[in-house]
Amino acid sequence: MSIKRKILPTLLLAVSTFSVYADEMNAGQVHFTGEIIDPSCVIDGNNGKDNNVPLGTYPSSLFQAPGDESPLMPFSIVLKDCPVQSTGLTSIQLTFEGTTVVSSNADLLTVSAITTAGATAATNVGVAVSNLNTTTTLLKMDGSEAQVLVDLPTLTGDAVSVDLVGRYRAFAVPVTAGPADADMTVNILYR
Repeated sequence: MSIKRKILPTLLLAVSTFSVYADEMNAGQVHFTGEIIDPSCVIDGNNGKDNNVPLGTYPSSLFQAPGDESPLMPFSIVLKDCPVQSTGLTSIQLTFEGTTVVSSNADLLTVSAITTAGATAATNVGVAVSNLNTTTTLLKMDGSEAQVLVDLPTLTGDAVSVDLVGRYRAFAVPVTAGPADADMTVNILYR
């Protein structure tokens, strides 16, 4: 018998044994699915993507002690063109930044004469912002995360929003008269 005749049956036996063994080892596959998206939420403000929130005009005598506040002024941040909820992305975070009264007090925006006429801005007062549902907890204006979560829409084209309130808050006395404008930057984080 030639060597070829001995090798061929041995080779066929090895291949068939490997095939059975491979079938036993192949218990299943793992399929990874998902999607990478371009962030798309856009703020739909009352002035393009900006919001103008008039806080009102108040006498300096309203602020008799540190912590005294003007009435709460509600406003909403509306987001449009957001991606719909998915398993990997159910909500987004909003963070806030602005010039604060003191670096150690990141929850009170400094007032100045941004648009209101006047040479000297009011003193010893700042602008405080909080969630409408938790008005005693002020938002940090230092980019802190985990302050405001917004659920993404479940249907394409739906807008989502978060309801906030703003007000003047004295941090010292006496509060002096003058323009009291402040700017807050809103950032959207996809986490």
